[in-house]
Amino acid sequence: MASNKPINVGIVGLSTKGWGAVAHSPALAHPSLRSTWNITALHTSSAESAAAAKEIHSKTWPGIKAYHGEDSTAISEDPNVDVVTISVKAPSHKAAFDKAVAAGKDIFVEYPPGKSLEESEEMRRQVQEKGNVRVIIGLQGRQNATIRKVKQIIDAGKIGKIRSTTVLASVPREARFWQPQITEDVLYLLDKTNGATMLNICGGHHLDTLMYLLGPFTSVSATASTQYPEISVLSKTTNEVIRTLPSDISDHYTFSGPLKSGAHATVVWRSTYPTTPGRTQLLWIIDGETGSIKFESADLGPLPTGLTNMFNPITTVNGQPLDEYLKTEGIQYSDPQLELNDGEKGGFIEFVRRSWIEYGKSLRGGQGEFATLDDAIEVQRVVDAIERSAERGGVAIALNK
Repeated sequence: MASNKPINVGIVGLSTKGWGAVAHSPALAHPSLRSTWNITALHTSSAESAAAAKEIHSKTWPGIKAYHGEDSTAISEDPNVDVVTISVKAPSHKAAFDKAVAAGKDIFVEYPPGKSLEESEEMRRQVQEKGNVRVIIGLQGRQNATIRKVKQIIDAGKIGKIRSTTVLASVPREARFWQPQITEDVLYLLDKTNGATMLNICGGHHLDTLMYLLGPFTSVSATASTQYPEISVLSKTTNEVIRTLPSDISDHYTFSGPLKSGAHATVVWRSTYPTTPGRTQLLWIIDGETGSIKFESADLGPLPTGLTNMFNPITTVNGQPLDEYLKTEGIQYSDPQLELNDGEKGGFIEFVRRSWIEYGKSLRGGQGEFATLDDAIEVQRVVDAIERSAERGGVAIALNK
């Protein structure tokens, strides 16, 4: 794919709303990417939703074709689609992935690739057997400019040998995604077999960012509890409680373990607290021998600002704001390929846009820096170990390959 012609993208799950509509389409539509990428097709679940999506997205992407139905074979086999993007619910990822691999298309699939570790490992085997299929995973936290700047500082040894990292994180209750309050349209998030619990999604995204900065775990010990034994199911339209359900999954996790570097990691995830004055969604400290880095969630009300794959954290190095520290230390950071206006900085569209830029380098014959299936599977191995350790009362689970 060394041609200078735009790379054609088909998005399974590009409807009038959802991640495809609010993240992928705006990211690819930016003037700096339009010469590289072109969305030529979309796929939704029904004829009605496909027609509605085409009406909206054809304004940005003239000539876009609309497919629909449970089977995504048609969009995968469309000769005018080079990359199949899979942006649907986690339990439906593999079915669309299978069709794209069979068609020999390159693939952008959201995290988690499969709803379980075993399913993702099977997806990797498929790619290896097919050959010449390049896969990127939507773990965009590592594309956050703040995270990339911090990596530059750590890799340069500016805060010395990393001794430990400590994370305290949560998701705001107002998101209505996990217990104790959830809207009726996303109940699938509560079923562990769907691979989309808070630990799977929020914990997984953050784990990828942590390991991107600090390296992999060698073992993990975990405990878990259910602080909210009852879940209120809310109407999507009125936000009123329509019924209650007993909770059968944990909503608080504490896990720790050594990293391959020798550093010690401790992480606490909590689901979900109401937004109140002074409550912090994220406090993440990286302690080196000669300095420390601190991330804190911005105070933007009920938005999930603790998720570094969605929002920029407030970041300090040795107590100094990150960009001031870079300037003081004479550390140069630039990203000339990503043209950003002030209003475009620090949000998920920026991070997704950078993912596409890096992926495009690879498809054009260069070397891009993005999350791969191997990276995603490493995250899922840790999540799986956390769950197994918690079930066994905190016994350490080795992660050596």
